Amino acid sequence: MDLIRGQLVRSRAGRDTARTFAVLAVEGQMLFLADGSLRRLQSPKRKKRKHVAPIATVLPGESLADDATLRKAIAAFDAASPPNPTRRESLV
Repeated sequence: MDLIRGQLVRSRAGRDTARTFAVLAVEGQMLFLADGSLRRLQSPKRKKRKHVAPIATVLPGESLADDATLRKAIAAFDAASPPNPTRRESLV
C-alpha cells in the first residue's frame, strides 16, 4: 500500500508503539511523521515504513496546517477507534 501525505498510521515498534501519527512525507523506505504534540510539524519523526501500520483514513490538507489542528484531528480519530497497545497482532 502506498502511503500519501496526510494518511494516518499507527506505530508498531519502538517506545511510541500504538501511537497514531500523520504522514508528512515519504522518501523511499523512510517516513516523516508528526502527531502535533510529542512530534511537531517542525521536527517530524523519521521512521521506517515497516515499523508502521497504515490506516485507510487520510486527513485533509488543512488538518496539517498547524500542530493544534493536527492534534485535534488525531484525537478525534483515536476516540472513534482507540489503539490497543497490549495486542500487537491488531496492529499488523
